[in-house]
Amino acid sequence: MLILTFACNQAPPPVDPALKAQADAERIAAILESPDRQSWQLPDRVLAELKLKNGDIVADIGAGTGYFARRFAEKVAPKGVSVGYDINPAMVEFMQRDANNRNLAKNYRAHLIPSRNPVLEKDFYDVIFLCNTYQYLENRSKYFRNLAQSLKKRGRIVVIDFTKLDKADEESGEVPENLVDKETVKREFKAAGLKLKRDLKFLPSQYFLEFSRD
Repeated sequence: MLILTFACNQAPPPVDPALKAQADAERIAAILESPDRQSWQLPDRVLAELKLKNGDIVADIGAGTGYFARRFAEKVAPKGVSVGYDINPAMVEFMQRDANNRNLAKNYRAHLIPSRNPVLEKDFYDVIFLCNTYQYLENRSKYFRNLAQSLKKRGRIVVIDFTKLDKADEESGEVPENLVDKETVKREFKAAGLKLKRDLKFLPSQYFLEFSRD
């Protein structure tokens, strides 16, 4: 009986943080890379509307697994660069591994970014892209004022996110009360001193908004 009691009171073995982080990344990847995403995200059409070209420099903020960042890297190669930014170190490591596995390391990078006060290279990016990320940003008008300084003279910020939903979306996992409607996005960008250039409606459950400094 004493032996059994001792065994029951033993602490569980410690979990390797690196292995846990990698497991979490793989779990998230299974959601973000679901084949069903093609039907509602329409990545090929998004790429066509962005009109990226060889030599462009793109920042994908909240890139996750690099679903779009790696596509940008292929589009702007061989002279351009796509940088996937995320607040989650496990996602950054996932993108770095993915870039190496796809032989895209020269054109595809990944870095951490804070949820507030982003500091990126000044006058550097042709496009700053945010997809399914808006709800996670803090102090958004200030955030975008800071980001605007990182755009080249004719650079653009593109926001793609979900329209308000009546109920949780089974495919994306989005919850209605967490989403930010596009009119709020427009107001917050205006407060940041940025101008709306395009409001596209080709996505079945999302908006596509493009802003610039001029």
